[in-house]
Amino acid sequence: MSIDHVIDSLPPLPLTVANVIKVSTNPESSADDLVKAILPDQTMCAAILKIANSVLYGQSGKIGSLRTAIVVLGFQEVQSIVMGKAAISTFRQSLKENKADINKFWEHAFGCGLAAKIIAENLGFAAGEFFIAGLLHDIGKLVLFLALPDLYHPGEWMTSFSAKEHLALEKQRFTICHDAIGGRLFRKWLFPETLITALEYHHCPELAPAFSRFPLVIQLADLLSFLCSNPGLLEGRDLIQLIEEYLPGIESRWEKGNLLWNPSVIESWFSWLKTDQVHGSSIMNILSL
Repeated sequence: MSIDHVIDSLPPLPLTVANVIKVSTNPESSADDLVKAILPDQTMCAAILKIANSVLYGQSGKIGSLRTAIVVLGFQEVQSIVMGKAAISTFRQSLKENKADINKFWEHAFGCGLAAKIIAENLGFAAGEFFIAGLLHDIGKLVLFLALPDLYHPGEWMTSFSAKEHLALEKQRFTICHDAIGGRLFRKWLFPETLITALEYHHCPELAPAFSRFPLVIQLADLLSFLCSNPGLLEGRDLIQLIEEYLPGIESRWEKGNLLWNPSVIESWFSWLKTDQVHGSSIMNILSL
């Protein structure tokens, strides 16, 4: 099955997604407008309420209405939840095999989303957009697996860190890399251009149009999530040195993108990620239902 055929055969996202994107990107929209866009989808309503009441968002069962959840979370966070849940649900039925590897794939993806959220919040960016970009940054790998299940082995391709050499091998074997496929899928889904840029350039942020900060943050978040899930790699090693080994030139790329490269701050992001992954495990379960 070709990659284009897989993308074309994926079911369309629920109408709720398009409605939420339309409302949340309109500066004149109100919380009531967003409620109206989400209310017909009761599964989505329940997910937003559960996430709004989660420990990760500092709540403990205090929020009882969708409108209050939207006000507390904010439009960008709600949009991210809706897009993330819809995207995960779209692939769920098609990926019943290799469950262990698929679960590990989503664990890494969620860790990347959390890391991107932590970094974005610290830098003063819209954290919701960065969370969804991190969560879905490798979604092109799922398309490759569905298109080439006998060749694109999950244990080899979907649960490892995509270093430069790994990407070159992926392109050599399959003629296209997962980042380009992810961008193609997002265009079909009419996702915002910022998210498309994040997916297409998270392995080469220096090539992104206008040197977008999105792929810079996602590239680092991707590695921090990988290291968080593989603590043995850090035994006796300095975190910043290890980052620079995996991502040569990252400090200069951040400087060109007008982002401050501060080793002590980056170490604090990694510490927060380890904490938030424990508190945030329930979020991934909610998105996967």
